[in-house]
Parts: sequence; structure tokens; C-alpha cells
Amino acid sequence: MFLSEYAPIEYLRSQDQPGVLSIIIDRTGPGYRSIGAMMAFSHSGDKIGSLSSGCIEDDLWLVAKESLQTNMPVVTHYGSESKIIDLKLPCGGDMKILSLPNPNRKILENILLSLTTRKEIGLSISLSSGNIELSGPVQQGLKNKIFKCNLVPELKLIVMGAGVEVEAFCSLSLAANIKLELLTPDLTLIDQKFSSVENLYHLKSFNEIPNLSIDGWTAVVLFFHDHDWEPPLLYSVLNSDAFYIGAQGSKSAHRQLVNNLIDMGCSENELAQLRSQIGLIPSARDPKTLAISVLADIIKYSNLNQ
Repeated sequence: MFLSEYAPIEYLRSQDQPGVLSIIIDRTGPGYRSIGAMMAFSHSGDKIGSLSSGCIEDDLWLVAKESLQTNMPVVTHYGSESKIIDLKLPCGGDMKILSLPNPNRKILENILLSLTTRKEIGLSISLSSGNIELSGPVQQGLKNKIFKCNLVPELKLIVMGAGVEVEAFCSLSLAANIKLELLTPDLTLIDQKFSSVENLYHLKSFNEIPNLSIDGWTAVVLFFHDHDWEPPLLYSVLNSDAFYIGAQGSKSAHRQLVNNLIDMGCSENELAQLRSQIGLIPSARDPKTLAISVLADIIKYSNLNQ
């Protein structure tokens, strides 16, 4: 199973011994990870996460040990402009990484609490002292030896539907460790296939739709062959903050769906939230291909949304 982007923070918060949080604070050119990406080292060298494709992690452990010994942050420069001439980045990029020894556990707990409650949080980190200050969203970047970045809640999927398409999509999403909520009239999916999912809702009728918690990091996707389910379900979410809302179906099915939503009173702004098609692969003909196509499409727009 894939690790959460914030697994390094969770790991250090749970450790009894001091550890090191390593963060990309600046980058130019091509690169494997984005500014703000993190990994963690324990006091004995265990590591969680990665900041490259394996090029620099061993060297970063040496830097992490140095920062633990001095209890001071260390900034390391890798790449084409680096003085470390015997360690190059094959991608040709250039980046700076901050190794932060023994970050304050209370700060880490507050970061995780904010992310768990689906709130964006801003970090300001002093490269000189290692102090971390938390705030609302900040202007990201490195200036005057202060690194600022925003941490946002991870992607959440609300899946509505029934049948093998739902099974394939949910299985793929769970394998990727993506937070998932499932609404379905199919009790087999609830009782036998996905009983371990935290939030499961049995759809008993069109008139019994649960209230859902939807934010700007949530995608809503519908997989129904019985399209009668779609208008009331979409009507309940089209006025939400979801960054992606879409339903499986042909072009003619989409036109009929839009007409039904207009009859229900949906405004043009609300209808504009509904994608005309879902997935990167047009007319996917099997559940596995459809699941991969739709999840890739959602992640594409998730990255644009951050």
C-alpha cells in the first residue's frame, strides 16, 4: 500500500527518540518530487518516504545524523549547481533540502490535527533555528532564510454506484491508499466487498440521501447503469466545494442527465460543476480500464487544484 504524503510527520510524532524531518525547500528544473515534499529519518537510520528516485537518500541520512548531533538544521544543495560534485541528480534538476532535527511533537500533532479535520495549514520554518510556526495559508517560497509552504488535506473520493465498475474503482483507490466513502444500493458491496471502508452508506431510495462532508479536496464520481439514481444524487452535491463531479455514461445519457437536473431547478453555475465525461480514456469498455482512466483523471485535476 502506498504511503500517505504526510506519513513522515505521523512517523516522527509517534517516535520516542529524536528524528529528522527532511523537506525540499527549493527546486529548479526537472525533479522527482515537488517543493514541500517530505521524508523522515529515525535516530537509527530508518526512513519513511523519499525525496528522489533513490539518488540522494543515503547521503541525506549522513546529513540527518549531522543535524541530530548538533541539534541544528542543515540545508543541503544537490544538482547541477551543487558543490557536491560526486553526487548528481540524473534528471538534471537542482534542489535544496532542509534537514530539521527533532521537530516539536506538539507542532507535528497540530499539523496532523488540521489535516485530519480537512483544513489547509501554512508552515513557516526558520532555516537558522529550525523553529516552525503554523498559520493559515501562506505565500509559498524561500526568502530571508525562512521557508514557507502550505499543507493541504489529501484527496478524498466519494463514490456512488453499483456493479463491477464500482468494485474495480474502489479496489484501485484503496490500493493507492486514497480516502474513500461509498454510497451504494448494493448490499453485496457493503457487506462482502468493502466492509472495511470507514464510511459506507446504503442507498435505500432516491429520497434518503445522507448529508456528506465535501470540501475542495473531494471528488465525487458516480457509476450507475440505472441512471434514475443520478439526478437526485447529483442534485445533492452540485452546490458543494467538490473540485471534481462526474458520472459514468454516454453522451446521450449525459444530455438526458443535464435535462433532468434542469427540470429539478439546477442553475447554470451548478451544472457547470458537472463534467461532460469522466476518464482520460474515451469509451473505456472494461471495469479495470475505466477505473484506471477515471482515477487518473481525478488525480490530474487534484494536482491542478493544489
